[in-house]
Amino acid sequence: MPENATLWDLVSDERIAIEEVGCAVDMYLAEPTTQTHALGPDHVLDLAAAVAAHAFAPATMVDVEADEPSRRMAVRSALLMARPTAR
Repeated sequence: MPENATLWDLVSDERIAIEEVGCAVDMYLAEPTTQTHALGPDHVLDLAAAVAAHAFAPATMVDVEADEPSRRMAVRSALLMARPTAR
């Protein structure tokens, strides 16, 4: 796996369980300033930076008309496209 693998790459390669992505989404929604979140035994991800860097997730998070499923999907998309770092 390349060093610059996305979270989706790591999930697809079964190095990180998809359930951990759900936990990361929950963590971000509970505390949007979360910076260091462990993913699997070998990776960490800055959740706040991952969402901030995404094309539409930040706008969805501040949209007062966005419902909870839309917010969850935006955060999930942002995290899956992010590149975790190895510990």
